[in-house]
Amino acid sequence: MDHLTCQSCGLPFTNEISGTNRDESENEDYCVHCFEHGEFVDQSLTLHGLEVKLVEMAEMHNEITREEAVIVIRELPYLKRWHMNIM
Repeated sequence: MDHLTCQSCGLPFTNEISGTNRDESENEDYCVHCFEHGEFVDQSLTLHGLEVKLVEMAEMHNEITREEAVIVIRELPYLKRWHMNIM
């Protein structure tokens, strides 16, 4: 079982919840919560919106800790979906 990092939300995932390409093959770059059938699930999601969502997950739903959210948020700009040339 490979542990991958979603290149959209930055959270770890396993092959069992890999996103899917248009041909329904596994996509190892994105989790199923972010990418299905070759498209992003929430195409209007912004980087800032994702940051807010991660903080909410930490504060309200206890899905991740606040410390984990901070670590993930710092890495978001470097992920494939959000990659920015930061110098």
